[in-house]
Amino acid sequence: MCIRDSYKDRFIIGSVEEIIQTLDDHSVSILTMLGARYVAGIRKEVEEWEKKLNLIAEIIDEWLTCQRQWMYLENIFSAEDIQKQLPAESAKFTQVDKFWKDIMVKTAKKPIVAEACGGDDVLKKFQLNNNILDDIQKGLENYLETKRSAFPRFYFLSNDELLEILSQTRNPHAVQNHLRKCFDNINKIKFTDIEGSKEIVAMISAEPEIDPEEVNFSESVFAEGPVEHWLLQIQEMMVKTLRDTTRRTLNKYPQDALDRKQWLFSFPAQCILVVDQIMWTAGVTDAINQIEQGKNKKALEQFFDFSQEQITKMVSLVRSPLTTGQRTLLGALIVLDVHGRDVVKNLIQGKIASLNDFEWTKQFRYYWETDIDDCTVKQTNTRFLYGYEYLGNGPRLVITPLTDKCYMTLTGALHLNYGGAPAGPAGTG
Repeated sequence: MCIRDSYKDRFIIGSVEEIIQTLDDHSVSILTMLGARYVAGIRKEVEEWEKKLNLIAEIIDEWLTCQRQWMYLENIFSAEDIQKQLPAESAKFTQVDKFWKDIMVKTAKKPIVAEACGGDDVLKKFQLNNNILDDIQKGLENYLETKRSAFPRFYFLSNDELLEILSQTRNPHAVQNHLRKCFDNINKIKFTDIEGSKEIVAMISAEPEIDPEEVNFSESVFAEGPVEHWLLQIQEMMVKTLRDTTRRTLNKYPQDALDRKQWLFSFPAQCILVVDQIMWTAGVTDAINQIEQGKNKKALEQFFDFSQEQITKMVSLVRSPLTTGQRTLLGALIVLDVHGRDVVKNLIQGKIASLNDFEWTKQFRYYWETDIDDCTVKQTNTRFLYGYEYLGNGPRLVITPLTDKCYMTLTGALHLNYGGAPAGPAGTG
């Protein structure tokens, strides 16, 4: 039996392919003997060998199962934090661990298959310990499920990734590598500069990589207590911070909407994009109202000219010296504003004169509703509160007519409490 010394005083079984092959060959020989006409004189001995070979095969199977589970769980229960959080499972594993080490030390001294796998008691011991390991695995799964229930974003992580976090609860920095999977665009969280600090003061975006955006929280979050609790506080603070910042961004919107240079680079990119779309919606709504009330039949044409001039100003701004983050923001803003200009052009061609016209209600519209002091998004007959999931400062794909149809389908589905999974060829929006 091949034994490999994995590390001091601990052994695991190496490759058993040759042993399995030899067992198969011997089993075939035994079956051939039992089928022979002259076996009567030695049938009893042949049948005993058949039982012995079957027992060895069964023990090897249970042994390898035990080794596989032990190796997986040994890494988990060697962490002190996991031992404290799962005392019952830890005690059971200690029992299995002792059995495993004892039998492996004994086998390493005399690695002969027939002797190591001889006797029904060996099989029963392995079966018993495998059942205990199964119970430990179930307990571990239930424990991870309670953590995921407390912080549902843990469902985005595999068991191994989640256990890596839970095994280092005293080190809040251990979550840094997994934040991108839990949040859309939070790559890192920023702690204060004091050594060993648990005070979290900002979130840092994943995009752009060269010049990541840093957004300071409205209030500090402290990485104390269970990890799922303070991660939930980070999620709540992300929402609160973006809502507060979006409100400030809206209040600081310049009176001269053509001169926005200072405003554009004073707030996080996401808040700039949201407020830009709020102001676009307000501008188009005002223009349609003027037409509907008979005050100005050319209101939409005038707003179209204004949109065109605004885009021209931004294009000239793009040509000036900018940081990577500023250039990325302007690129995304131009994509949105060009789409907004094209929508206005379609409204003019359709001679839209009422806010209830489908050509207008089908558009993706952002509003800041003063009665709830919050941002809402409307399309057709749907209305949603803006989610404030941090999206960082990433580039935007061109918005095509198919993109608009996808938005309409998805908002309609969400309104009816359905989900959606858009799919299609690349380059179609």
